[in-house]
Order: sequence, then C-alpha cells, then structure tokens
Amino acid sequence: MQMDTSLARKLAVVLALVALVFSGCAGSREDEWEHPVSDQSPYYDARYFAYEDGRYSFRSGDTVGRTGVDVSEYQGLVDWNAAAADGVSFAFVRIGYRGSTEGGLFADERFEENLQGAREAGVERGVYFFSQATSVAEAQEEAAFVLSLLDYRELEYPVVFDYEFVDGTRVSHVDSETATDCAVAFCEAIRDGGYTPMVYGNAYDLDRLYLSELSDYDFWLAEYGGLPEYTESYVIWQYTSEGSVAGIGSGVDLNLDLGYRTS
Repeated sequence: MQMDTSLARKLAVVLALVALVFSGCAGSREDEWEHPVSDQSPYYDARYFAYEDGRYSFRSGDTVGRTGVDVSEYQGLVDWNAAAADGVSFAFVRIGYRGSTEGGLFADERFEENLQGAREAGVERGVYFFSQATSVAEAQEEAAFVLSLLDYRELEYPVVFDYEFVDGTRVSHVDSETATDCAVAFCEAIRDGGYTPMVYGNAYDLDRLYLSELSDYDFWLAEYGGLPEYTESYVIWQYTSEGSVAGIGSGVDLNLDLGYRTS
C-alpha cells in the first residue's frame, strides 16, 4: 500500500523524535544501578544499592562498593583463597577482646593465622578489638595490647574499637561520657601507634556515644534487615551475620565498603 508523501514525512519526524527521547533516556541511565531494592536509605542514595543472592552491592559513578567479612576464632579454619575467589575483597580479623565479666585481656586464637592467610590470598585486612573498657585507663590498656599484637605489621584497613552495650556485661551501664572518653582514648592511642582507628556499633551503640567528639574517625555501622536507616556518617556497613562465603564453614558477617577504600 502506497503512503501519502506528506504523511510519510510527518511519520518520519515523529519516529526520529521518539528515537531521540529513548536514546537520551538510555544515556542518562548508563551510570545508574538498575536494580534498586528500596527507597529507605537516608545517608546513601538507595538507587545505587542492589541485592542479589544474599549480598548487597553499591555503585555510584566511579564509586564501587567492596564486599568484606569479619571473622574470629569462632569461624574456625578459613580458606582465604576460596573466600577471595568468592568475591571477598577485605576482612576485619578479631585481634582480641577483653572479658565481659572479669575483664582480662585475650588474643583471638586465630588472629595470626587469619591475618597471614588473608594477606597471602590478596584480601586486604583490618582488625577489631572487642572492648569492655570501663575507664580511659582500661581503653588505653586495650590499645597497647592491640599494638603489641600487631607489632608494626602493615594493614590496609583500620584498627576498630568494637564497643557494644550488651546487657549483663561490664559495660552495659557505662554512661555516655565515660564510653565516649574510652572510645577517644583507644582511637588516639591507635593513631599514635601509626594505624588508622575506626569505631564500630549498631545504632543503639553509636547513639550512646557523643559522636561530635569522634568526628576525626570513621564509623562502621551494623544494621540488618534491609537498607540502613541510620542517618549519621559511616563508611562500612555490616548487613548480616548469616552470610554465605566459600571457604568459611559457618554463617559469617558480611560487610559493604561504601567509602573507605572503594574503587
């Protein structure tokens, strides 16, 4: 069937405009993550998160989130080569802890093994210390203990002050002023020892600290059950304690680096 010439010209113009619109839309989406999971992340733009096969991803422009784990002696023997092949880029290794009742200082039984294995597998490493300090003097003692165990070895990620207000422990009733003083004392000692400090906690733990007095340090947030609703600054997000990673036999904490060493 033959089409009228003027009608054909009009149709061609319309089709060209439609093509231009669609090409512009496609171009504007090239740098966007195509599978947002919700719109409920106040601090980071939720459009740039994705969730697939039990893991979150993050991408915004040139910033690409990195997947990490944190481990202790409770995970047993870790096959770090398998973990690296399964997408693990970094790991926080528990270096030690203070007892939650008597208050003694203890090294994690596998911290040397985990630091060495992760390094050999190309997994970047930080460490964390589970604090139960009830005074500045105890926090400084903990930092000195960590520095002695590290013995000047190189780390790619920070040394983390893990301070959790768990019922029944020796810090459960520590007031905010004392807790903040402990965090500051630990971080200052770690920084003076040549390492980068960081503070870990969930919203409840962090809200019990005077964050303005810790503004020189980055935060590692623990929040499960969907995108984080925490509104303050943080650079690492721990989003599950039941992650599945090759080479780690039990459920493991999974973390997303959103800004510390993103690539």
